[in-house]
Amino acid sequence: MIEKILSISRKSFSEIVKLRREFHQYPELAFQELNTGKIVANELEKLGIRVKNGVGKTGLVGILDGDPPAVSKMRIRDRRVVALRADMDALPINEESDVPFASKNPGKMHACGHDAHMAMLIGAARILSELKTGLNGTVKFIFQPSEEKNPGGAPSMIKDGALSNPDVDVIFGQHMTTELTVGKFGFKAGPLMASADEIYITVIGKGGHGASPHKTIDPVIIAAQVISSLQNVISRMRNPLEPSVLTIGSIHGGSATNVIPDEVKLSGTFRAMNGNWRKKGLSLIRQTAEEVAKGFGGKCKVEISNGYPVLVNSENETSLARESAKKLFGEKSTVEMNPVMSAEDFAYFLQETPGTFWWIGAGNKKTGATASIHSSKFKIDENALMHGSALLAFLTMQYLDSRDRKD
Repeated sequence: MIEKILSISRKSFSEIVKLRREFHQYPELAFQELNTGKIVANELEKLGIRVKNGVGKTGLVGILDGDPPAVSKMRIRDRRVVALRADMDALPINEESDVPFASKNPGKMHACGHDAHMAMLIGAARILSELKTGLNGTVKFIFQPSEEKNPGGAPSMIKDGALSNPDVDVIFGQHMTTELTVGKFGFKAGPLMASADEIYITVIGKGGHGASPHKTIDPVIIAAQVISSLQNVISRMRNPLEPSVLTIGSIHGGSATNVIPDEVKLSGTFRAMNGNWRKKGLSLIRQTAEEVAKGFGGKCKVEISNGYPVLVNSENETSLARESAKKLFGEKSTVEMNPVMSAEDFAYFLQETPGTFWWIGAGNKKTGATASIHSSKFKIDENALMHGSALLAFLTMQYLDSRDRKD
């Protein structure tokens, strides 16, 4: 079976690269992935896979039923179901890479590998379609919109039934990274990626002439104190063994050198690896900002936009994925990863069903594939597409076979 999967992956490689480049040239932003979705649906339908469009607004789900005799005789609701997920949206970035298939949509770029994620999932669909007589269950191919923009596309897809009819038993996903070289896969059971909440603070004072600050309540000074004091939430109110980040990334206020404005607006992000600390930290951020502003005679309005939860990988599914990679590509192909403070709305899927999310190496110094994700110069070694397609397909079959034996 391993040789069959690798053979089909190699055979499909040039077509998968072509697809990935088409996605790359015509990127679409969150919940605007209409043309992208049409391409994906067409590719799945050519394989005989049933497609449900409009799942989670611009998302879609493909369904493939295996047809070995034992499975064919089973009722649909009794079959084991594996979900495989890829995200579809691009970022609002002007591309500065040197690839000949660079973005043709100004201000939009696949700088996070979502074009590759889609191509690999279509590659896995090709493999599993060709081997469906040995597929002991059902596979759902989830193509998700809006991973890059809060509140994410995963909740919309879940609400629209992406994980039901038939119900999903497990879900798998992967993400490109140039921090690992091609042929390497990074796994970690438990918390892998942080929660991500957006913080919006309006500091309200009393404006006036810059030469008479005593007649004003200066929101610029208050904002500076708020920013400084908020770091105490991380350094003095948090268990130092608990990973967390609070970054104020935007400050806006005032319009002239000699005018004290009425208000200053701040915005930032709060990251945590623990749900309890996340809740407590957000409360402390609100409390600290409001009390500092009050202490200087001003007011503070704090708005929190709750983002993605902590991404927590299941132990058993992570182990199975790791062992599957080793069987396909050798004992040295896997790496144990450390948690990262970036976030992923795949976490919502993992709150609903067991599964795991891993990193797939796409770096290559010789070809210049070294820039990090979200960089305008981001590019990948496309050989990773062959590896990712094969692993998704093989892992799916391994899971379905293992569950079949247990039952």
